[in-house]
Amino acid sequence: MFIRETTKSKKRKKYIQHQLVESIRTPNGPRQRLVLNLGFLDLARNKWKDLANTIECELHGQKRLFPADPDIEKLATHYAKVIIKEKLNKHAEATQNEPAADTTEPLYETVDVNSVANSDSRTIGAEHLVTSSIQQYELDKIFKELKFSDSQIDYAKMLIVGRLVHPASERETARWINEGSAICELLKTKSKVYDNALHRTACLLMDNHKKIEKCLSRTARELFDLKETVILYDLTNTYFEGSKRSSKIAEPGRSKERRNDRPLVTLALTVDEDGFPKQSKILAGNVSEPGTLEDMLNTLSTVTDGYSTQKTIVIDAGIASDENIDLIKKKKFKYVAVSRKRSYPEDFWVDAVEKKLEMSDGHPGLRVKLVKKDKEAWLHCHSGLKEAKEKAILAKKFEKFEQELKKMQHGLSKKGTQKKYESIIERIGRLKERYGVGSLYNINIEQVDGKVIKIDYSRNPKGKAKERKAGEYILRTNRLDLTEKEISKIHRSLTTVEDSFRSMKSHLGLRPIHHKRDDTTTAHIFITVIAYHILAGILRKLGESGINYNWQTVRNILSTHVRVTTTFNTEDGSTINIRNSTSPTLKQQMVYKALDLKQQPLKRVKIKMPLRERKNGSKKM
Repeated sequence: MFIRETTKSKKRKKYIQHQLVESIRTPNGPRQRLVLNLGFLDLARNKWKDLANTIECELHGQKRLFPADPDIEKLATHYAKVIIKEKLNKHAEATQNEPAADTTEPLYETVDVNSVANSDSRTIGAEHLVTSSIQQYELDKIFKELKFSDSQIDYAKMLIVGRLVHPASERETARWINEGSAICELLKTKSKVYDNALHRTACLLMDNHKKIEKCLSRTARELFDLKETVILYDLTNTYFEGSKRSSKIAEPGRSKERRNDRPLVTLALTVDEDGFPKQSKILAGNVSEPGTLEDMLNTLSTVTDGYSTQKTIVIDAGIASDENIDLIKKKKFKYVAVSRKRSYPEDFWVDAVEKKLEMSDGHPGLRVKLVKKDKEAWLHCHSGLKEAKEKAILAKKFEKFEQELKKMQHGLSKKGTQKKYESIIERIGRLKERYGVGSLYNINIEQVDGKVIKIDYSRNPKGKAKERKAGEYILRTNRLDLTEKEISKIHRSLTTVEDSFRSMKSHLGLRPIHHKRDDTTTAHIFITVIAYHILAGILRKLGESGINYNWQTVRNILSTHVRVTTTFNTEDGSTINIRNSTSPTLKQQMVYKALDLKQQPLKRVKIKMPLRERKNGSKKM
């Protein structure tokens, strides 16, 4: 083997690259064969031959008489692994359509045990699971219909698999694909992946988001026989790292993750009662919740396949304005909503009979009162768990608010503390904003000559009334056919969409967002949504088999199923390389069986490299 230098031109620029070449004998005489493109080799020319010889020794497991330079040794080890990997890939590709070899037939080799080495270990378990689910959803067919090229289809699947298995930025996803994952072996692609190509493909996915989501939703409906009689709608937001000054969607708002210091972006999502997403929309971070419903209803109105004629929209109080309720009625949908109105006149409930609802999920139960008037039903609910939680939160806010007021009062008698009336008023205003209970207190401030001398405070009747009403909420619906228990059950299904948001943020890398441009930002979010479409099907099938793990647990279980190359020398001087997957553990087998997947995603590949031959044909020992 030897190294040669070549020059290539691209866009009127010249680039130097180096190639590893070997001489071979052919019927037509000696020829040169390219072994590996080395890229640009930053190594003195007088060391090229030494590097080529060291690579050859590494490939055949032979020791050199004199040790090579440490830098050359590192380069040689790296390039030898790349060559072996390419040979194994070619062999796997050549034999993929052949019947599986009989692994029960003994095949003996006398080997040097001390030469056994493992290399190129890559995770394959979770990748195997996700790529199989992608195939089940027929994403290849969807992408081909959208005129994606073969490489774009591969990149799109890598992005989705990466978001589910190793959620990260496109740059980190590219590193993970190139260095830590066997996804390229599963997809039978050999090219190195670059983050720029992933960015472009992510934006291409976002450009086609409506068609992709429509196809995914239809496929899930057919695969899992979804009834879709209840449609849950909610919004969440997530924050950016960075200022995003030039963004049109990153806006300050009320962060649901308590990151009001960062610009936000909002995700609106519809989910059915089984937890399968239907459609999504990316909105500005300061968007008003009530104003987002109409677009969703318009899109939902165009979908007729598989939906019941009695679609019920479920929304929380943030969206359930009177205008939105009227809009739902106008679109001829049914609804179950949390009423924005927290209190009604006492005579409103005069004819209602209070009942105790027993819950099957370990909940201590609800006290409910149902009233039906004017083609609408109202259900007054009181939850003991909700009451305890709200009272605990309120008590904590009261405690912290009063502690700060006491601290401010003590400071009035100390030297060097702020006592100006305007400053004290400003500080109290900030406390009210921080703890949200200022309106529940009567605060009196005494001042002399513009300086505060005393601060008195006491809880007013509003605070006591708020404590009394803890745990109460009111539902409204135009489904007059429902019982108290059915209305409550449909409302509690809103936790399904909340679980979806939680999963996307915690398990699928939705937050935080580091992208600078709006197009890459929306693409990042949409990839997470696609990943959740796939994940919903995976969790459904696992649940049907009695496996109720969350995705993080499933991912951890499969993380030890890896693909590895084992190399050893034989007695006759040859080197054998075997590319194989580790045997799945009992839990891994359980997951694969539940999803009806192969226990081994890829066949074993073996190549035997004989002794090197001299140009005259004799063996080199």
